[in-house]
Amino acid sequence: MSVVSVLAMSAMLLALPVAPAGAAAVYQVKPGDTMYLIAQRHGVTLSELIRNNPHVANPNVIRPGMWLIVPGKAFAGSAGQTGSPQTGKTGAAPAAGQTGSGAAAGTNASYFASEVVRLVNEERAKAGLSPLKVHNELARVALDKAKDLYHNHYFSHQSPTYGSPFDMMRSYGISFRHAGENIAKGQRSPQEVMNAWMNSSGHRANILSGNFTHIGVAYYNGVWVQMFIG
Repeated sequence: MSVVSVLAMSAMLLALPVAPAGAAAVYQVKPGDTMYLIAQRHGVTLSELIRNNPHVANPNVIRPGMWLIVPGKAFAGSAGQTGSPQTGKTGAAPAAGQTGSGAAAGTNASYFASEVVRLVNEERAKAGLSPLKVHNELARVALDKAKDLYHNHYFSHQSPTYGSPFDMMRSYGISFRHAGENIAKGQRSPQEVMNAWMNSSGHRANILSGNFTHIGVAYYNGVWVQMFIG
């Protein structure tokens, strides 16, 4: 088996869809769910639900753990919030440390996080979009999420410790009108993880969203987290 195939099998990706505050809810699919049942349960039409979830390739096939945007509902964790996000200082993301390998590992993780930000803004420039500014507190949230993913042995946007990414951001005092998250596991470099994200429609949509103004990135023991707010 080629190295590329092994890496493709070992790398995992998830993207959380974006919804504006006060206009939609983000719903995680549960066993037994169908698009029709979810629409019925939330009082929206099936066509509305499908239209708001273009990342779902086949509306007849949804899997537990997938995320859907339910139109016309309060956005989880941010309903009624207004104003601009709390902004930290711009510049390189703080070190996203690793365990057991000292200063070199911390430096490497910090470089990885900064390089991902650079690559994100490179892609946004190609698309004619404004660059995202690093939000230091959001980067701290991303690091804590990466540590949580690693130490608690799960791979999901929904954390057993912090809840949804939006709940987690709010618990750290971060305000937003729009928010999103990309996570990945198994990629060995910033370029490799960015290639994977950019080749996935959901992740690419977060990276190239015009709704976002700030980003926080972390790398921890093979786990990658991008968080976006605007």
